[in-house]
Amino acid sequence: AGLGGCVREPAEKIMPYIKDPADLVPGNALHYATSMTIDGYATGLVVESHIGRPTKVEGNPDHPASLGAAGVYEQASILQLYDPHRARAARLAGRKATWDELARALSPGFLHARVGARGAGLRLLLEPTSSPLTVMLLSRVATEYPDARVYFHAPLAAMVSRDTSRSIPGTALDNAVDTALVPQFDFSRAEVVVSLDADFLSAMPFHLRYAHDFAAQRRGMIAAQSSNRLYVAEPAPTPTGTLADYRLAASPASVAGVAAALSEAVEIITHAQNAQNNVLRDVPRVAAAMPISAAAQAWVDAAARDLVAHTGRGIVIAGPRQPTVVHALALAINTSLGNTGRTVWFTRDPVWQAGAPTHELSGLQAEIASGQVDTLLILGGNPAYNAPADLQFDRVLRSVPNTVYLSEYENETARAAASFVPASHYLESWGDARAYDGTISIVQPLIAPLYGGKTRDELLAVVAGMGTVSAHDLARESSRASHAGAGPFDAWWDETLRRGIVEGSAFARTSAAPARNTIGAPAAGVAPAGGSAPSRSAGDANSIELVFAPSAAVFDGRFADNAWLQELPDPITKLTWDNAALLSPALAARIGVASGDVITVSTRGRSLDVPALIVPGHADATVTLPLGYGRAGAEAVARGVGVNAYMLRSSDAPYVEAGVVLARTGRTHQLAVTQTHWTLEGRDIVHEVAVSDLARVPGAEQASATPPRQPPRRPLTLYEPPAPSAAGFGRDQWAMTIDLSLCTGCSACVVACQAENNVPVVGKAGVLQSREMQWLRIDRYYEGVAEAPRMISQPMLCQHCEKAPCEYVCPVEATVHSDDGLNEMVYNRCVGTRFCSNNCPYKVRRFNWFDYTSELAETERMAMNPEVSVRARGVMEKCTFCVQRLRRTQIDSELSGAPRTGPVMTACQQTCPTQAIVFGSLTDPNSDVTRLRDDPRSYAVLDELGTVPRVRYLARVTSAAIPTTPTTPTTSTTPTTSIEQTRSSLGPGDQPPS
Repeated sequence: AGLGGCVREPAEKIMPYIKDPADLVPGNALHYATSMTIDGYATGLVVESHIGRPTKVEGNPDHPASLGAAGVYEQASILQLYDPHRARAARLAGRKATWDELARALSPGFLHARVGARGAGLRLLLEPTSSPLTVMLLSRVATEYPDARVYFHAPLAAMVSRDTSRSIPGTALDNAVDTALVPQFDFSRAEVVVSLDADFLSAMPFHLRYAHDFAAQRRGMIAAQSSNRLYVAEPAPTPTGTLADYRLAASPASVAGVAAALSEAVEIITHAQNAQNNVLRDVPRVAAAMPISAAAQAWVDAAARDLVAHTGRGIVIAGPRQPTVVHALALAINTSLGNTGRTVWFTRDPVWQAGAPTHELSGLQAEIASGQVDTLLILGGNPAYNAPADLQFDRVLRSVPNTVYLSEYENETARAAASFVPASHYLESWGDARAYDGTISIVQPLIAPLYGGKTRDELLAVVAGMGTVSAHDLARESSRASHAGAGPFDAWWDETLRRGIVEGSAFARTSAAPARNTIGAPAAGVAPAGGSAPSRSAGDANSIELVFAPSAAVFDGRFADNAWLQELPDPITKLTWDNAALLSPALAARIGVASGDVITVSTRGRSLDVPALIVPGHADATVTLPLGYGRAGAEAVARGVGVNAYMLRSSDAPYVEAGVVLARTGRTHQLAVTQTHWTLEGRDIVHEVAVSDLARVPGAEQASATPPRQPPRRPLTLYEPPAPSAAGFGRDQWAMTIDLSLCTGCSACVVACQAENNVPVVGKAGVLQSREMQWLRIDRYYEGVAEAPRMISQPMLCQHCEKAPCEYVCPVEATVHSDDGLNEMVYNRCVGTRFCSNNCPYKVRRFNWFDYTSELAETERMAMNPEVSVRARGVMEKCTFCVQRLRRTQIDSELSGAPRTGPVMTACQQTCPTQAIVFGSLTDPNSDVTRLRDDPRSYAVLDELGTVPRVRYLARVTSAAIPTTPTTPTTSTTPTTSIEQTRSSLGPGDQPPS
């Protein structure tokens, strides 16, 4: 071990600047505002840059979609920028070509000869977009080629809410053929939230904003000794479901019955209280045709009474894969209870500007098959991979005489296209986009295109006859339309770039009651929504539904070559480097499989072999299969990981497929599940407290059946340190609190820590050996019965114990304690004995078994934070409380003469959408961390060991529903099974905790 530490790193040449760039101070990072779009909707970001290379992504506090937070995809996008597998060379008609050659071939002078004077043979396929610049360029293309057609495709871009919103009259937008409305929600004012298969805290547009507002409301109500209640009905557990006070495992088809029963229960209560006409009277009576279980009816009754008791202060939200009728029912309930106009309103849909939802892939496929298309421009996406299987789009695409494809990767679609253009990453691009509320967001680059990539707008400009205009000039010219004329444009443009948004550009709000006799019916002239879920009769108990879900790691497959995300444990299953068919314990027992058994999923003559993974709390008779895996392109990280679920997807049922058949294959597959690697299950580490007990101060005379947990007490010791505020004990004593009532387990903090601290990935083989390196993990715990367990997420990192067990066993004093309370690791002392890991009761230390960074490509090294050392093989590493941020802030404070250090934000704290993580100094009596450590909910994990952790947790607050009585007859439910009875069927990969 000692010899292993004697490593001389290879020499690396450095070159000084001949002339320093403006505003550059070596060692000081610069920050720029930009935006990242997914399925057309923009999220504002602030990106840190070190000497011209971006290294860290954070949320933009001024942007309405992020409010300073960032999700897993935004955090990991920095690694995507430096991906060495990105496309590097353009080609034209199968041969290498330059950009100028491609531009000539796409100019009107050449293209008119192929597609006709009016462009009858020209088609464009784009991802959904809200960019005003792109919309302007598409209009110019339409002027140049009047008969050309534009299509849009993204596998997870739902159109269902737009269909529903077209039944909303009363505004100037009513009956407009080119406009749709989308619902907006204010969770900061909602005291009761009912989610109908809507993962609004982690997977929907504006989810960062929703998580922030929901947590703010919950935090405020807990402080007032109350709690906002969350009801969730969903097929598979989600991060939103982990925070639910009342969660119902419901199959997708049964959600419509639950929604109908909820509307009927609300109508019964409100009609008894108010004899006036109620909009819910026009709701189709589908509840009788879709009976629900007794458990579902109890959930409905509790939710209905709670909603009515909080009239005007509730929200009913439907998920994107639910059919139009469910969205219409949610809209009607909100309107009936007075939520519309208060917590719910509507705006124009930013994506609708570019084209109606009827411009979908099936129409393009039909035109290609009929020979109407000569030239097809595919500007983004990967339709050959993610198109519904029944369209056979990869085969049809090869029949197009002239196909030009723009993408960051030589993927499945690139292999079917004759011409190819490398696309620039958003951190290399100029452009714009709108947030979900319509706010125009600026996209500006932080680095020149590494591989000569071009933007979608640059290609559209060429096709429109504008020549090879730079993306910067296009973005600047497009922004003139947003300039209100107040002051010089240049000054306005500079301020817009600085803030990253166009002030006052959000769409106007409108609130209107839904039209009678149209609730639940598709809008006239609008195709059925892609989210339609097939109905399933209650008597068809053996019918199994297949749910296609976005992957929490790779989304729809676009992030599949990102190693950070591939190794990120799923928030619920903790599965890495794979996808699996998620089953309930009851369904797994019925077909006789355990976790890791390979099953065949068959539907409509198509079949797919996929490993099974048993998930407590999953809906019965339902299988959930994440999309985005099974890639076969040039992306080396993504290739061969998981199975391609798109092979089972049909264009008429893109989200839910009914009547699938499951069969055992007799084979097994190793699943790299991390939950059991560092488990603390069976130990008293996660605590809850009822709302009714929040006012009971520890030690008070009044008794309680469930008293709050006593706050941690300092154990007796021979070396009692002075109080943190004592003179001479140091100016700062750093500590952290984590509120379990707010943590969704979304794992944005995990990726943020990885990006900030140069944490390496180890691959599936390393994860299978419990050698994952993340400094921060999110433990997931169950309690209750396997059919309906309560789920709690608990971030676990180095606790920075004041009496650290790791410190006194290290033979070389590599792990030591700092004056300001940090448990530090001195890497060049560590010889790899791993005694500290053995002695750590929290299992939060990671050993660097191999030199994981030695084989990184040159571009991948550019993603590393220069303020954090890159560890060599054979050392122990762990959370440092982002000590590099601490020391820099301390130096700045000393130079400025500030009375104390701060504020300081760790990477995990800064990115957390719900602000569940609070960090600060205990010597500041006014700091949030000091106040929260005195909260009655505060406790330390394994406090009885006497380690005195500097990390404290706030116990999860549970909320009791108001009394309910059934409003309609109910059907019986299947007997429940305890988690203990389910242990044997789950297999070794995912044992649930006690």
